[in-house]
Amino acid sequence: MLSSRISTSSLDDSQNNGNSRKRTAVTLILLLVCSLAFALYKSDSAYTSDEVWSIQAASLDYASLMETLKADVHPPLYYQLLYGWLHLFGPGERAVRSLSGLFYVLSVFGVYGIGRALYGNKTALLCAAIYLSSPLAILSAQFARMYALLSLLSILSTWLYLQFAVKLHDSRLRLVLYIVVSILGTFTHIAFFFVLFAQIVFHLLFFRRIRTIRFAAAVLVSLLPYTFLWAPVLIRQLSQSNEGIAWVSKPDLYMGAELILLYGGVLWLLIPVLLYLWWRSGCEPLSQFSQLRVTSLPLWLLAIAILTPLLISHAKPIFNARLAIIGLHLFALTVGAIVGTKTHHFLALSLVLLTALGLTAFHPPDATCDNRSMAAYLNRAANNGDAVIFTSLTRMPIDHYLKQASITKELLETSFPAEIDEHPGYEGRITDPNRRPALERESRELMERIARISAGHRIFFFRGAHPEIDRILEKALQERFELIPGEGVKCELSPYFKEVSVYRLLGQ
Repeated sequence: MLSSRISTSSLDDSQNNGNSRKRTAVTLILLLVCSLAFALYKSDSAYTSDEVWSIQAASLDYASLMETLKADVHPPLYYQLLYGWLHLFGPGERAVRSLSGLFYVLSVFGVYGIGRALYGNKTALLCAAIYLSSPLAILSAQFARMYALLSLLSILSTWLYLQFAVKLHDSRLRLVLYIVVSILGTFTHIAFFFVLFAQIVFHLLFFRRIRTIRFAAAVLVSLLPYTFLWAPVLIRQLSQSNEGIAWVSKPDLYMGAELILLYGGVLWLLIPVLLYLWWRSGCEPLSQFSQLRVTSLPLWLLAIAILTPLLISHAKPIFNARLAIIGLHLFALTVGAIVGTKTHHFLALSLVLLTALGLTAFHPPDATCDNRSMAAYLNRAANNGDAVIFTSLTRMPIDHYLKQASITKELLETSFPAEIDEHPGYEGRITDPNRRPALERESRELMERIARISAGHRIFFFRGAHPEIDRILEKALQERFELIPGEGVKCELSPYFKEVSVYRLLGQ
């Protein structure tokens, strides 16, 4: 009789375990499908300036691509991958962005893998849902830049670090993979060095010497390729880094609020629910998480990897919300650990559903003023010989779409300040007050040139994101030209320009 009861109990446990595994597998598949849908949502919208720069660089022959990258401020890995991706799938918006989307889907699975190793299946699913629902992750998935790849490599580095260096799973394969991933990370973005730095500090704080020596050797080997192959290039790039990161500001409350919003998104709306579940669990996961154990690894790595560049940025601004992608998976794992293991699969799916609703409700692209639409407007409204003055970073993406038109116009194009055309991927220090006299002189010379070359034609003036720069040019415009009432376009939602004004010669 007792044997029969034991057999029945064992069978029930086996069935329950089997059902639990099925629910976990189904939930994980749903999360991956949702991440794919988020990556593809509106991914055919017009390119931004940064994306066009990526595409133009990756469209060059390989030798020219490497020369272009050496003159820029970023390592080459993403652009090399994009180079091959373009040759396979072409330069269409959705095709190009699908590379970042692929990295995003793999990242969701990677976060689940780390969460499962640390906390078990239920918490791992919640961690994956938090990551895939993050606005920062979704923006990176829909952006033809290196940020989604940077996040994926940061996740893989954390996963492998946990396996070979923390849990000491004796596997040469894990050690080799950690070194390979670290090498790839250093060749993706300089922010990856903060990922390695966080692991080094964590290791020095909590592990004995034998572990530290083994791990230090792996890190040292990881840094050798970058040191010999790219560090000399980096030294040359540093000479122009002041121009390339001129737009980066010191950390302030606004940056902190932006980072919190980009990390959590709709998660913050569920805080009451999460606190209730934590309370129902007896607060046990949080008390365990606060101890100096393996389960606290994400919190420590997050604090070190993000606070370090933020502190440096108080002296020399180098960090912005995009680069915080290196710690996004650690944020998701930290929140998942605090909520605990007694959450339901429905909570993860609810988080994803709220994100989907928010994405469709609050993220409709302003198609009437994107770069593709503005190129169509110029091609329709401008005549041969008209002049176009771009400000901020507007010329390169609009030119990208102008070149695709079946019938093109002969326009006199320039950026103001003109130096933007020399490095169209960034503005430089154009808002420096000390440069105002030089900009005033440049604006007068530009008006003289346009009046001479395009006499009798109109000027299409893109008012940019810097009103102080617009005022300098507008003053010079009004000395020789007059505004044409009723012409032009207003674009309040565009990040690079707010209005297109049309001028003609005085008395024309």
